[in-house]
Amino acid sequence: MKLSIFLAAPFLAALTLSTPVFATQNDEAVIRQMEETWVQASMHHDRDTLKMLLDDSYREITPQGTTRSKSDVLSAPPAPAGSTQTLQNVQVQVDGDQATAIGENRFMAPDGQQAVFAFKDDFARREGQWRVVGSWMSRK
Repeated sequence: MKLSIFLAAPFLAALTLSTPVFATQNDEAVIRQMEETWVQASMHHDRDTLKMLLDDSYREITPQGTTRSKSDVLSAPPAPAGSTQTLQNVQVQVDGDQATAIGENRFMAPDGQQAVFAFKDDFARREGQWRVVGSWMSRK
C-alpha cells in the first residue's frame, strides 16, 4: 500500500500544480470573445470598450510599420460607415497569464473593396482580467 501511494505522489503533485484543461479552454474562449468584441468596438468607435480591452502599455505595429499606443487607438477616426470586418482562422494559445491570438481580419469598404490582414495579438492577465498588450498587423 505504501508503495502505491509513494508512486502516485508525483503524479498527484503534477496534477495539482498544472493548469486545469478546463481553465485553459475557458481562457481561450475569453480571448476569442475579446477579439470579436474588439472588432465590434473598433467598427462602432466604442471608446469605453476599447479602454477596457487595451492595457495602458498597449503598443500596435500597423501594416504601414508605424507604432500606435492605446491613446492613439482611442483618438483614431472611426471606420467608414458601411464597412465591415470579419475575423477568420483565429487560433489562440494560452500559457499561464500570457496568451496569443493569430488570424486574419477581412475588411470590406462600403464601395466593396476588400483587404485581408494577418494579425497577432498578445494578451496578459492583469489583476485577474485579460488585457491586450500588443498587436501586429500586416496586409496579405
